[in-house]
Amino acid sequence: MAKIRQLLVGGVDWILYTVLSENIRKKISEMFSTKRKEKIKAVLNYGAHRKKQMQLKQLKNHMYTLGFADKGLEDLKKLLHEEQKPMLKRMIAWEIALWYANLYTKDGAKQALYYLNIAISGEKNRDQQRRVTVLLSESLLMLGETAKSQEVIQQQLEKEAHPDLYFAMANTVSTIQDKLYWINKVYASKKQTPITFKNEKKPKYDDIMMAQHAKTVLDDDKVTVILPAYNAVDGITIAIESILQQTWQNIELLIVDDCSSDETFKLAQSYAKKDERVKVFQTERNSGPYVARNIGLQHATGKYITINDADDWSHEQKIETQVKHLQENPEVVANTSEHARLLEESLQFYRRGTPGKFIFPNMSSIMFRKDIVMEKLGYWNCVRFAGDGEFKRRLVKTFGPSKYVDLQSGPLSLPRQSANSLTGSSAFGYNGYFMGARKEYVESLEYHHAQSDSLYYPFQIDKPIFTVPRPMWPNKQPLMTEVDILLVADFRLVEKEEEKITEVLAQFIKKNRNRKKIGLVQIYHYDLELDMDIHQSVRTYIANGDVDMFVYGETVQAKQVLILSEEAFSLKQKYIPTIEGEQVYVICDENMNETSYKGIQQHFRLYPSYIPFYKDKKLHIPSEMESTCAIVQKNWVDFI
Repeated sequence: MAKIRQLLVGGVDWILYTVLSENIRKKISEMFSTKRKEKIKAVLNYGAHRKKQMQLKQLKNHMYTLGFADKGLEDLKKLLHEEQKPMLKRMIAWEIALWYANLYTKDGAKQALYYLNIAISGEKNRDQQRRVTVLLSESLLMLGETAKSQEVIQQQLEKEAHPDLYFAMANTVSTIQDKLYWINKVYASKKQTPITFKNEKKPKYDDIMMAQHAKTVLDDDKVTVILPAYNAVDGITIAIESILQQTWQNIELLIVDDCSSDETFKLAQSYAKKDERVKVFQTERNSGPYVARNIGLQHATGKYITINDADDWSHEQKIETQVKHLQENPEVVANTSEHARLLEESLQFYRRGTPGKFIFPNMSSIMFRKDIVMEKLGYWNCVRFAGDGEFKRRLVKTFGPSKYVDLQSGPLSLPRQSANSLTGSSAFGYNGYFMGARKEYVESLEYHHAQSDSLYYPFQIDKPIFTVPRPMWPNKQPLMTEVDILLVADFRLVEKEEEKITEVLAQFIKKNRNRKKIGLVQIYHYDLELDMDIHQSVRTYIANGDVDMFVYGETVQAKQVLILSEEAFSLKQKYIPTIEGEQVYVICDENMNETSYKGIQQHFRLYPSYIPFYKDKKLHIPSEMESTCAIVQKNWVDFI
């Protein structure tokens, strides 16, 4: 039986990762429910390939989501050195190459090229060949090897014509005419009208325009386009005009200014005076794009609702493409079109956090049927960022995955990307993975969706529907917060750490509820066997408002900091908030860890004191710590 399973798994792996394309794998995945997929995995017992995949996934999670960049990369290289199977070796090399390519430096490009050559050696899957080619061309360009960059793209183009390869080639050419040639090959492949630039001598992002126009469409079905805007006076013109010039003429454009401090509101009003399809609204105070969207949705009169960001150009056939799909597929509730990010300074295509491709679904382009969605779901959660993903999850959970369709439309939007945002990554940004506030938000929304009887959200502008990190609140919060007690632990370990985390947390909440403000900080052990989410019992405390979880990007000042997971400080990790503690204590079981002790000292810039968790057990002090380490001669309960 084991031999049969082994042969079956090997055959499945070969078919999935060599024969089938990425799109076919995605369609097959969507055919099965989550429970059904888990049963299939259990029958196959994952197999060697699957187990290595899971290990690889966990290493990536630890690097990108948990912030163990150095250790994760070290372990990936070790895994590559030890691996003998070519397929797995290519997969590991690809992940290492991607890490280096995402540095966007010359040294990173040199390293990426080395691992990309391993990743492409013997690769038969056409999708993966193309992704590796995109990174090869990008790395060669970074090193000034333009001719070689074009050569590797051309070699892949001889195997397949693909829009991502056209955009890759557009990045290698020096004249705007050559760039437009490759860009418009993408639109021609989708039978869409070509684009150009108003000023071809010194073109800028805001010069994008249609080179030709398709026939306009007159139809009774009105589309409401909601355009939230904040301090967008320099970029909003191209967004507004690209919407007003859509082939689908039956639209209303609702511009909602989020209390801008510039002339955005005034400029929007000037368009309302010129075109009766434009209406302008304003939020009561600066609250973020989803409050602005909700105000727009409240005033919408269209049969279909869609969104356009404030400084992004949209192709003239974007709305028509999405509306016609909904008209022709009445069972579908919502769809999206695709986009490709364009650097506003260099007019280079930027793949952002997408591995080896430029064109991908634009979640912000969602178009949905107004009546049924508002009846079942209501409004967006009024957070400052990441609301699109939560809205999509509600749609899929309520109507089913087949009712939400990512159209392979080609890039019907070219969102503006600033070069400054490439290196100055925000603590609250998204580059293809969830970390910090976004990770906490995903866990919180999943808990809410599982616990709630209804996913209908009423119109509100002052607070989110469920508990979210403070930086996401619509009423802007200071990034520094004071608490009385801050508990720092790996709250995934509630069961593994036996009673320590559970008992300490429960006792502090019980004794201090409505009396002292308690904060939590999640710090991670480097352990590939652990789940990524914090324990449900801790999540319940957060959801009930008993404690506040602080995230990367915030600063928290605490009168007392109590560390419950000492060993988590033994390795450097990035995504934890700045903690300023007047007094720092470690609640310790029995054995004190010198490496962790040094990590804590470096993090807090002071030596922590140790508190025994068990009354009847004496703490053992390593000799190296004796001169600086203090042990508090009382039980942790006395600190409550």
